[in-house]
Amino acid sequence: MSHNGKSGVRHAADLMTPYAASAKRNASRYAQQAGAYVGPRAKWVADQARTGYTTQVAPRMGRAMASAGPASRQAAARSQAALAVLRGDVTPGDVRSALRRRRRYHAAGMVVRRLGTVGLVAGAAFAAWKWWNGQNDPDWLAEPTPGTEVLPEADAG
Repeated sequence: MSHNGKSGVRHAADLMTPYAASAKRNASRYAQQAGAYVGPRAKWVADQARTGYTTQVAPRMGRAMASAGPASRQAAARSQAALAVLRGDVTPGDVRSALRRRRRYHAAGMVVRRLGTVGLVAGAAFAAWKWWNGQNDPDWLAEPTPGTEVLPEADAG
């Protein structure tokens, strides 16, 4: 029976081999056709995705990261300061004096800015006055001074 089983398998293999070869050829041909159809479209989709990332996603992410930078640095500085206070490295008096120094620094900055603004306004007003004064009193309106030239006398001869 074992001999008949082997011969049956061989017979089935002999019968199926042409069908398997045909299926293999057809599958290969369909795969090539699908590759020819899908390949350019896949390349186009990949190019569109890359372009969209380059023109839209990357700049937005860059702007978001740039705007988050100062906030993250400030948060890190505040957390370090809070830890220093909790560890006892900084006393409440140190915090108060730092706050006073900061307020004085900002107040001095406001004074400097206000003085600069007042100086600019005063300088602009002075320049406008000089210009206006020159417009209302031009040299061509003044009376000419009498001449000092001596005319030659006619010969009395």
